[in-house]
Amino acid sequence: MGKRLTWKEFDYTIQIGLGNSWIYRPLIEVDVSLSNNSNKVRILAMIDSGTDGTVFDSAVAQSLGISPARCQKVKLGGIGSVEGFLSNVQLSVPELKTTMNIPVVFAEKLPMDGLLGQKHFFQRFRIRFEKDHGKFFLAAV
Repeated sequence: MGKRLTWKEFDYTIQIGLGNSWIYRPLIEVDVSLSNNSNKVRILAMIDSGTDGTVFDSAVAQSLGISPARCQKVKLGGIGSVEGFLSNVQLSVPELKTTMNIPVVFAEKLPMDGLLGQKHFFQRFRIRFEKDHGKFFLAAV
């Protein structure tokens, strides 16, 4: 028999979208830091099943003192094309007491602080979206 999961319930966050319409998004607070540094930045990131990896706004890298000049340049595909740079960070989900070291792409002008995508984040958590109830659930695996 498998490990029993402990689910944590979250409410969708309401934001204003295009045409001043209300958008309900699965946002959670995460802490981002460098593994060799106690400086951490708390951001509001969206759990995004349509994003392959984890992508944060370049302002987060700047707050952590990550120099784009010392990072590998990358290009993100999808709808359009975005250029960014790659760096490893420590990502913590305080409400679930879970920390992981992951590679993150930092890009300019994201519509939010961060996107938590399938690789790494979805591998570490079970995620249940119940948008019709205004709730989503996470469980560390």
